[in-house]
Amino acid sequence: MKNLKTYRLPFVAAIFLLLPFAVFSQKDAESFLKKGIAESSAGKYQEAISDFDKAIKINGEDPTYYFMRAAAKNEIEDHKGAIADYTLAIEMKADYAEAFFYRAYTKDIIEDYQGAIKDYDRAIKINPDYLQAYYNRATAKDKTGDFSGAVEDYSHAILSKPDYFTYLHRGNSQYEQKDYAGAIADYNRAMDVNANDAEAYLFRGYAKNGLKDYAGAKLDFEKVLDLRPDDSKAINGKALSEIGLNNFKAAFHDLNYVIDLKWDYAEPYFSRAFARSELEDYALALIDLNKAIELKPDFYEAYNLRGEVKSKLNDKSETADFNKAIELKPEFGTAYYNRGISKTKTGDKEGACVDFNKALKLGVVKAEDIIKEYCK
Repeated sequence: MKNLKTYRLPFVAAIFLLLPFAVFSQKDAESFLKKGIAESSAGKYQEAISDFDKAIKINGEDPTYYFMRAAAKNEIEDHKGAIADYTLAIEMKADYAEAFFYRAYTKDIIEDYQGAIKDYDRAIKINPDYLQAYYNRATAKDKTGDFSGAVEDYSHAILSKPDYFTYLHRGNSQYEQKDYAGAIADYNRAMDVNANDAEAYLFRGYAKNGLKDYAGAKLDFEKVLDLRPDDSKAINGKALSEIGLNNFKAAFHDLNYVIDLKWDYAEPYFSRAFARSELEDYALALIDLNKAIELKPDFYEAYNLRGEVKSKLNDKSETADFNKAIELKPEFGTAYYNRGISKTKTGDKEGACVDFNKALKLGVVKAEDIIKEYCK
């Protein structure tokens, strides 16, 4: 579901807006700085770095020079060098909010999301009205799985910047928390801003599937396909809606088409396996699940469903699949419930009851009845 748009202006353009042009005591240093800025603006980043080097050699005590050199280094993808320069600027100017912001952004690029969040924290502490920092911190939190923290940051950003992407991404974070109603409300707001962008319809369709509003979801996926006729995720989502409406023939038609269209996409194999398991065609469902896991080895839902299918086929390796699902997603309550059922078959009553209680804590309501009956 994630499709995050981290806020950034091009490094050099953004820094023109942020840079306070001070009067330097060394005229030559100022000349090299201005020359470097002009070269950066023209896309001549290596030449710019060379001139920033000269400015720093003359005046190594001004954090602005390091900040500008860091921006040019980022443009040539020398992210490690950029982080080092932002760090030097921060050491010289502890309240340099922009340096914290751009160091955070650079850490985000190299997928150091926790480091990025810490730097966004510092930028926001220095400047509590730093809108872009809230937005970017939200996207970083999304990437670490802190969806509630992301929702909080997107909400803060929305106070001043109620735009399409902020609503869309807050909706996605709510979706990841299974707050489907909240997600739909945000997708609706995103559509108020941009009624013809397919992403909001796509995500709203999946949220409606989550609420079992399969007819409404199908309409949203059809809207996406009007805008993007061969969108594999929309076709897959529409197939899930058809399954929810018990239109299996239509679902198989869509899933077979999307598999032919994009054979290396794991989700339609999973969806087709789900449809086949609903029709008790477990042997073919197992083949599809094996393919889904081959294409996406961290597909925890596929491991869980494969365990369920193996159970129907009396394949004793079912527990290994539930173990793998839990390893990949420790808060996946359904896998604990299913593993508990597997343990009852082997007589491991104590282990089964531990799993049933864990499942109940994670919101699997049906575990309560089996706990009362079995775990006495």
